[in-house]
Amino acid sequence: MKLLLAILLVSTVLAAIPTKVTNCIANPSIVFTEATFSVQPQKGVDETITLYGTANAHAELTNVHLVAKWNDVEVMTEDFPEEEIYDNGDKVVYSQTKNFPTFTPSGKITTQFYFQNAKGANFACAEITFVL
Repeated sequence: MKLLLAILLVSTVLAAIPTKVTNCIANPSIVFTEATFSVQPQKGVDETITLYGTANAHAELTNVHLVAKWNDVEVMTEDFPEEEIYDNGDKVVYSQTKNFPTFTPSGKITTQFYFQNAKGANFACAEITFVL
């Protein structure tokens, strides 16, 4: 019985935590349908956010522009150069590891991942909101 409880505990800890994802631009070339956290969001811990979606048009990714908001106030932007090409029907999986420092204020955090082409135009966007 103890072994079964230990296995259940380990599998629960290692499982991805699903969260709601919203597509934040009209007519995106990639439609995101799922997102997961590697751990429950908390301060001072490396956390991987993974987005899952499907391309519904040809798109060439050169940058992911991250916008973070705290209680609806923009507090951070960061760019992540990428080189990916998606065609209609392709499955898309994108992961980003972040660490919210221990001095991060508590409250509602909204992250928006803007997928951009070489001209800087947004062709997809995924938004995730959680509370620290």
